[in-house]
Amino acid sequence: MSEIIVITIASFLTIPLPVLPLQILFLNLVTDLFPALALGVGDGDIRVMERAVRSKSEPIIERRRWFEIFLYASIMALSVLGALFIATEALHLESESAFTISFLTLAFTQLWHVFNMRSPRSRLSNEVTKNPFVWGALALCTVLLLIAVYTPPLAKVLKLVPPGGAGWLVAVGMSLIPLLAGVVRKFRRS
Repeated sequence: MSEIIVITIASFLTIPLPVLPLQILFLNLVTDLFPALALGVGDGDIRVMERAVRSKSEPIIERRRWFEIFLYASIMALSVLGALFIATEALHLESESAFTISFLTLAFTQLWHVFNMRSPRSRLSNEVTKNPFVWGALALCTVLLLIAVYTPPLAKVLKLVPPGGAGWLVAVGMSLIPLLAGVVRKFRRS
């Protein structure tokens, strides 16, 4: 959803696409697959059997969940566009470097978002942070992102360039915004 919102906003603002189609495919294969598998093999919430039985007429995704999906996706998209703005306007980077920063920001927002998948009642130590597969998936995805940026043939295909120290700071810093928003939201709800 965040990728769709980024592309939609960029189209309305008539700016170049912050993330290219091949980059989106790469992100879908890397940042979605491994964290999802890691969550799938985790222990999960031990209180799940205490929940009331759902009605057959109840939708799979409730209206409240759709709102959360749109909210997090919007925050992720604004983080990516903010990183692109900082890269072009504050750091005065060339377009390839700026788009690499927006690509990395989107990648890391999706990786950090795995920590927003915990139950609303749990704090910092929870079923997600205690899952060693999640940490392994994050490490693997980070290595794959580094390979994508720093391996010339792959970087050429994905149209990525090394972003430099300032670029990495922007990408990682801006990617933490949705995670922090999720943490604040979970703390307020619990």
